[in-house]
Amino acid sequence: MLRSRLRSARLLAVLAVLSLVVLAAAFVAFGTPGASSGAPIGDDAGDTYEAIDGVDATRTTVLQRGGDIQRTVASVQLRPGSSHRRVEVLETTDRRHEVLVENDSTVWMYDRDASKVTRFSVSGPVVGPTFGDRVERLFERLNVTAADDSATVDGVSPLPVVPQSAAGPTATTDAAGLRLSFEGTASVDGREAYVLELSAPGSESDTFQQTLWVDTQRFFALQRQTSWTADSQRMTVTTTYENVTFDPGLDEGTFTFDPPENATVETLETPERTAYASAEQLRAATNISVPDPDVPASLRLTAATQTTGEVDGVGLRYVNDTASVSVAKYDRTFPPRGDREVTVAGQDAAVSFGSTTSVSWNCGEYRYTVRGSGVSVEALLAVAESVGCE
Repeated sequence: MLRSRLRSARLLAVLAVLSLVVLAAAFVAFGTPGASSGAPIGDDAGDTYEAIDGVDATRTTVLQRGGDIQRTVASVQLRPGSSHRRVEVLETTDRRHEVLVENDSTVWMYDRDASKVTRFSVSGPVVGPTFGDRVERLFERLNVTAADDSATVDGVSPLPVVPQSAAGPTATTDAAGLRLSFEGTASVDGREAYVLELSAPGSESDTFQQTLWVDTQRFFALQRQTSWTADSQRMTVTTTYENVTFDPGLDEGTFTFDPPENATVETLETPERTAYASAEQLRAATNISVPDPDVPASLRLTAATQTTGEVDGVGLRYVNDTASVSVAKYDRTFPPRGDREVTVAGQDAAVSFGSTTSVSWNCGEYRYTVRGSGVSVEALLAVAESVGCE
């Protein structure tokens, strides 16, 4: 029985690795310094984001779910626009790994209590639009030129709710989009920040709301608060960066991890992955039936992959400028567990909230997972139903 449980835990960890392969990481948002010359604020946020060499800060993440509050304080070092990050937990109410270190090739997770290090390989640097690019688009919509301006626009797609490794679901994206407002400036840990608010048009207190406090000089997201309602429970995620130092001179050693001598090190096998230019080519190359999901029209297919090894499966990834949805199917099954019980295609399923939101269920010998960022739980459930038990 113990051996069976250990094997199940190992397989779940392998599936987690596969999820990291399918979905790119998301980090904090940046923009351009505010100017008084009449140029729009944030008009080259993407370039400013890319120019920041590194960030050193203390990050506090608070998840409030009804009357339950989870709080995590961590020392973080990261390179914006890359997968490079180091997170060392200082205080927490709910955390398994106290140290997480990642670079372009390897991820280490260290559990001090168990004196165990889990290590696995990743496929390479993150590519695609950065958060700086996305924040620049928000300011393009606002078209404000001074800190005391005011502006409100409708039909805006949301940013993902929380930075990678924090807890919480994703923002809602529907045909109408969100209302974006520029609310001037405020102070966060002694630094001046522009305030941006996103909400559903005509929203009441129980609908989606998000506020960003963006540093006026470097457009780093000093604070982010997101609230939504799930299963009649109000949830709020607040992430705050304090003691922020930009360009602190981080070296490559910051993003590697030397396990303690007394620690047990487990190296997970990374399945071999083959990418294809289309779902049709993937179907021709594999004996596993490939799902044909019904995804929102704005999303385009960017990856069709086959994995072989300890776990065999297929995956599809769809993205637009602010959202992503992936569909994965693997030849392993586990009881569906998560934060919310649902039904998909007549099968028991579970919704799990994290840096992304996922829906998982089993059909026969296969496990299915639909995972999304920047889309609502309802949209993910619709995608899951369209996949069913293919």
